[in-house]
Amino acid sequence: MNHTPNVQKRGISHDQIFLKETRRRDGGSRDNNPRKTKKVTPLDSPSPKSAEGLTSPENTMNSGGPPETSEPRYVLATGCNLTTAQKGQIDALVKKVRPVIPFYITAMNKTSISGSLVICKDYAAKYLPHEDQFITLCHPRKSNIWLDNLKVTTDGSGMLSAGWSSFALHNELRESDVCVFEVSKSAGEMTMVVHSLEGGHHLQGKEPESQNKCDYPVKGKAIKEAESDHKHDESKSNYYYSKYAKGLSGEELEEIFRSALIQRGNVVYVTILGKNQVRIKNNLLTFPEKFAAKHLVERSHDILLLRPNRSETWCARYYYHPEKQGFNYSSWTKFVRDNKLRKGHVCVFELMKGVSKVTMIVHVFTKVDGRFVLLD
Repeated sequence: MNHTPNVQKRGISHDQIFLKETRRRDGGSRDNNPRKTKKVTPLDSPSPKSAEGLTSPENTMNSGGPPETSEPRYVLATGCNLTTAQKGQIDALVKKVRPVIPFYITAMNKTSISGSLVICKDYAAKYLPHEDQFITLCHPRKSNIWLDNLKVTTDGSGMLSAGWSSFALHNELRESDVCVFEVSKSAGEMTMVVHSLEGGHHLQGKEPESQNKCDYPVKGKAIKEAESDHKHDESKSNYYYSKYAKGLSGEELEEIFRSALIQRGNVVYVTILGKNQVRIKNNLLTFPEKFAAKHLVERSHDILLLRPNRSETWCARYYYHPEKQGFNYSSWTKFVRDNKLRKGHVCVFELMKGVSKVTMIVHVFTKVDGRFVLLD
């Protein structure tokens, strides 16, 4: 990259003041909190016997299964009408997984693909956390994972947004696809393995009024298939760039944002790391004044940092000073070291909306053979 960042001569005195202030306030590094992810298994093809009797909550497994129970094996969201073939696939998956928590099954529509996914309040109240919590999303046939904040809405339903939107895009979900959510809990952590059943979901009429109802099972209502526009618009006011990042060409930015898949509405800061940001001592990564003033509070506080497809989390101290605002010292050093950040890496800080704790997803890119590549 031609735009190698250097430390600017002007403002050094402010940096020194900022570093002195933050050294005094910083309480040391904060360990990351690794998340355990359940090993997942692909959805098997339906067996000849799999279509027998799992469409109501009273039905049980085959004779070799667990004792009879009134718990349903799966719960259908309102608007989800399964075909016979899909019922067979789901029955086969139930026999294979023997879920402790019933599957949640819903059909994709325009909102759930391009925006947020609502989980009906009856299911959420019984099987999901009753307060906002980060969860892990994964696909049974892929090694990647996505983190999302499961938000509990005022009416008690659950809602997935930023991480879910990225999951839907990466896994090419389309309207009318049926998704089976396999929910598991371990040591306070929650994982959702998302099995997708492509096509065959027959919809009639208009989009359902709400995804906030459950039935065992229900009939479907319609959603007209439409393509969602996820293209990046550089002119958006919620995109900010460092001095050197402004030197990136339109083609390079398009390449970066095509891989990063920023959630629509989130605020973004793009910077190219220099030696001042990645060295072990006296490091300093600042945010633009307009970005900090508009989107962050005027006081020092912790910010949760996440990486795409990583289960770890980092708690970085954001320091506020009237002259400068940003990350530095021990907590930022740990993030740099753990993620092997280097001079010249492009970092895209995505400030997530709709979460109770200030959270940023950090997308990291490097150039390989003249093209930007997203690092895991």
